[in-house]
Amino acid sequence: MYKLLIIISLILISFFQNPIISLSIGLVTGFILKNNLKDFIKYVGSKPLQTGIVLIGFSINFGTFSDLLLNYFPVISIFVLLTFILGLLIGRFFNLDTKFVYLISSATAICGATAALAISSIIKAKPNQISLAIFIIFLMNTIALVVFPITGRFIGLTDMQFGLFSALAIHDTGSVVGSGLLFSEDAAEIAATLKVGRTIWILPLIALVTYKMNDNGSVDLNHFPKFIIFFFIAIVISNLFNLPIQVYDMSKLLSIVFINIGIFFIALQTKVEKINNLSILIYPVFLWVTVILISFIVITSLYS
Repeated sequence: MYKLLIIISLILISFFQNPIISLSIGLVTGFILKNNLKDFIKYVGSKPLQTGIVLIGFSINFGTFSDLLLNYFPVISIFVLLTFILGLLIGRFFNLDTKFVYLISSATAICGATAALAISSIIKAKPNQISLAIFIIFLMNTIALVVFPITGRFIGLTDMQFGLFSALAIHDTGSVVGSGLLFSEDAAEIAATLKVGRTIWILPLIALVTYKMNDNGSVDLNHFPKFIIFFFIAIVISNLFNLPIQVYDMSKLLSIVFINIGIFFIALQTKVEKINNLSILIYPVFLWVTVILISFIVITSLYS
């Protein structure tokens, strides 16, 4: 019965190809499943989402890709460092546990739950701190997925501006690309490319936190998102070889399908957590609102 429910859900997701619908179906299905098929869902994890992002690479022109990274990577790098430092300072102001502050700061600065999970074992975060951080991040991602495209259209952002805005201001890659798709396909490609540039910073983050927290200083590369490498390979293949137009069209279609399936599986894994201390919720929201404002100032002043 539960397997049939997932199959029906996947059929609906593939038919509608809408990130908000995929998210909603995932939340409802997850509520029905509870802990059933837990191992299968955990095994699938973010693989569909990563596959979708890799497939986007086949539709990106190398010239466009290099221009995006060359022109925007310095801004992204400064933004990542500024966000991480802001997160630590604001967390200290709220007098919260250092480990929780590190989880939220890393997630907000780089790539959401992936970054938080990557450093969780290094800082020896407690299970309840990890689950609470991921739950709060998911709530903010859900809001971003719905609100960002509507706001972007309302204030008249271009595809380039919205792609950069999403890549800077939204935590998880799935919601970044999902919001881009809801805005336009071009915005989704720009957002995915720039978000990869932001996600690369997970490696320096792991090295920094390891150096600060561990005596041996050894860096575990297992947490580095390997889909980034395949994303680059997809771009190289599509630009080196004259592939049939059908391949490009199919990769674009499949990328949308896999991204939506990825959002569905992320929603499936989300568990509601009880928040006892209001500061634990106010802190990440305040940090995120600050990041959104900075992002908006950057895209409207520098790239108008």
